[in-house]
Amino acid sequence: MIANYHTHTPRCNHAVGREARYLARALEADFKELGFSDHTPYFFDEPGYYSSFRMRPEQLEDYVSTLLKLRERCPEGFQLHIGLEAEYYPKLFPRLLDFLRQFPLDYLILGQHAIFNEEEGVFSPVPTPDVRLLDQYRGQSLEALESGLFSYFAHPDLFCFTGDKAAYEKHVRAICRRAKELEIPLEFNLLGFSEGKHYPDPFFWRIVGEEGCPVILGSDAHRPQDVWDPPLLERAEGMLSSFGIRPIETLRLHSIR
Repeated sequence: MIANYHTHTPRCNHAVGREARYLARALEADFKELGFSDHTPYFFDEPGYYSSFRMRPEQLEDYVSTLLKLRERCPEGFQLHIGLEAEYYPKLFPRLLDFLRQFPLDYLILGQHAIFNEEEGVFSPVPTPDVRLLDQYRGQSLEALESGLFSYFAHPDLFCFTGDKAAYEKHVRAICRRAKELEIPLEFNLLGFSEGKHYPDPFFWRIVGEEGCPVILGSDAHRPQDVWDPPLLERAEGMLSSFGIRPIETLRLHSIR
């Protein structure tokens, strides 16, 4: 592992540590690239509603300026990228995109934490046997990937479907095949792996291996030490190898301009 593009900051309200400490950990690991992709601000219709797990719009300027200054301190040959992890909420996304384009952002990664949107939808990690919700997750995710605005799909197996396995496999294969066609990597999420969450899901990743999708490791770092964890990496690479998956090391960033 020589790069990580999934790194958070305390602005999301559930990460700790200064940005410089995350960079120091990446340099300790001899990384070539580090991308910050904290949870994007969003604009919601419901008066008074705001997510507790993301920065607010007024914090984005400080986020970007802090990372631009940190970039100036990086050693020669090291690349520090400024990105965001964003959901695709169709009716709210255009306003968000107009806002984000005012800033010198390098990339977005897709983290579909809810379907429809948070105000009137369902959160992806909540277990459900409802195939209609699974279908919505698939459709919304593919629409996001087809926009060309997302550089990879973070924890694509975040949706916790507990229903018919054949239905789940059908939808997973649809996601995998389209991601492969678009050459958009799927992220094997190391945070979920380390904490024993319902993702990464071996059933999902078996299908990824069968479909030959591009795969990238993502630290999903919420603490500086999460950027690089050698024993965890060894376990993750072993699991992926069992499915015939060899992760790519660096990412081709998609501009949002």
